[in-house]
Parts: sequence; structure tokens; C-alpha cells
Amino acid sequence: MATPTLAQFIALNDQLVALIKAGVPIHLGLVQGGHGAVGAIETIGATVARRIGEGSSVVEALEDRTIPPAYRSVAQLALRSGDLTTALTGAHRMAAALDDSWHTVRLSLVYPLVICCLAFAGIVLFCSFLVPTLDSMYQSMRIPEGSGLHVVKTLKSTLPYWIAIPPIGLLLLVGWTRFSSSPTFASGLAGRVLAWLPGMSKTVFEHRCMNFSETLASLLDAGVSLPEGLRLAASAWDDATLEQGTRTLAASLERGEVPDDSSPFAAQLPPFLRWAIWHADDTVGRSRALRMASNTYRQSARRRIERLRVVVPNLACIVIGGVVTLLYGLALFVPVAQMIRELAS
Repeated sequence: MATPTLAQFIALNDQLVALIKAGVPIHLGLVQGGHGAVGAIETIGATVARRIGEGSSVVEALEDRTIPPAYRSVAQLALRSGDLTTALTGAHRMAAALDDSWHTVRLSLVYPLVICCLAFAGIVLFCSFLVPTLDSMYQSMRIPEGSGLHVVKTLKSTLPYWIAIPPIGLLLLVGWTRFSSSPTFASGLAGRVLAWLPGMSKTVFEHRCMNFSETLASLLDAGVSLPEGLRLAASAWDDATLEQGTRTLAASLERGEVPDDSSPFAAQLPPFLRWAIWHADDTVGRSRALRMASNTYRQSARRRIERLRVVVPNLACIVIGGVVTLLYGLALFVPVAQMIRELAS
């Protein structure tokens, strides 16, 4: 198999930049910065060129720690297979799936945000008109000031200091939402954010299994051996723990050791993917088994996204909207209830 050259790497980068400028979602692990994803790719190109100038090969230069694992996986697959379309299949599906999940999260915040805006307008009107009336009633009836009235009077007295904070926060949120809707954001920071959200972590993990299976299958179809394919596809996980486990497995296979299903790394993998890597028989073929696994996890993640599309907005509306509505109601109920209790006593 021919060793990738610097000219091939530069041509690959040019094609990636063209796709990104065209708005094609690609999972490259590039977080938007001051120069955007295009600037990040140019920085990677300069890093690889510098390493090659120091005597490293393209494959060795791509192992630089400053290069995002997802980008490294796509670049290695494209250079080894010689087919950018095949290399980008998994990266495009990964980015599209993450973008769909991120859209679901953003959509779930719309209804609670509307409720919060209405509650904010209500509390401003409440402090401006009703709090002075309550204070006057307390004084005219010689009722001791309770904790509820004290809190709302504090809100009224500090109104000039905090009234501008929510609108500014809303503008920042809208700007961040528009920024996060870009295709390259979903392939970078959004994937890390989604991994921490309840209900989304399993979906992100299935996306990673899909991407790893697709990448490894393409490498095997290109004539790469299983140990080398595992080492090259390890970056497709975009997860440090799984990447290290995959590289350890590749090293064990090169030493002729039989993989152990009870190893810590094997325990992290889904059963179907573990079977496709370790036990795929000749009738099915390892590459075909991996593509079957990739399709299985893609369909499973899609079903989860459809369920989350219904559940997450309702849950967010109940939790966030319910809490805000409760606090707004208590701001009125507590002072009046304390006043009635004092009158009754």
C-alpha cells in the first residue's frame, strides 16, 4: 500500500475546506474559534507540514496531540482508501445526527423561555404597581411586615439594578443559539455538551459506535489489516477512553493474543459491535458485520432522537416553566397570606 504524501494531504484539506464553506455538515471535532473551522484546518495543515519537515511521515504527523481525533480519523481513512467520499460517509452521518440531537435540545428550550419571559414581565409589573399597594395596606392596618413582603420590597428597591440582566441574557442566548446552529458547531462542542445531558448520552454513544463501525469497515475494505485498522479507526470514537482501549486491542492482536470478551474495554462495547470485531464468521465477513452494526446503531439513535423530540420539550416545559410559575405565584400569595393570617390573629 502506497504511503500517503504531503501533496495528497494538502489536496484532502482543500476538499474539506470547500465542503465546509458549502455548508456540508462534517464531524471533524473542530470547535468554532476566532477563525472558524476553516482556520482550524489551516492550522492543522501547518502542524502536519512542520512535522513532515522534521522528518516524520504524513501518518506519523497526523498523530500529533493537537489534532482533533475526529479529524485524524477522517484524514487517515481518506489517505489510506484514496476515496474521500467513503471517508466522509461516517463523518457526515455523525454530524447530521448530532445536529439533529442538538436541534431537539434547542427546541426544548423555546416553551420554557416563553414562560420565563412572561413571568419576568409579570414580576416587573408586580414590583412596580402591586408591591406599593401591599406595603400601604400593611401600614394602614398596622400589620408587622412579614418575610414575604420584605422579599418583594427588596426586589422592588433593587429593580433598577437587575431589570436589564434578563433581556441581556436573552440576547446572548439567541446569539449563541444562532451560532450553535452552524454545521461545524454540531460536530465539535455540541457533541461534548450532548454527552453530559440526561437522555442524550446514550444517543451520542450510539453515534460514536456507528462512526467507528463505518470507519473500520471502510479501512478493512481498503485492504488494511485488522490490527492496523483498529489503530487507525480508534480516533473515530472521539473519546479518549475508548480510543485508548482500541489501540490496546490492536497491540494485543499484533502480538497474536486472543481477544478477551471479559476485558474492561470489551465490557464498554455493545454486544453486537463486540461480535462484529471479534467473532464475525466467514459467511458474514467482518466488514459486512461492521456495516450491519453501523446501520443498527444509526437506526437505534434515530429512534431515540424521535422519542426525545417528544419527551424533552414537554419535560423542560414542566420543570423550568413549572418552577418559574410557582415562584411567580408565591411572590403574590405569600405576602397576602401573611397579611390575612395577621388580621385573623
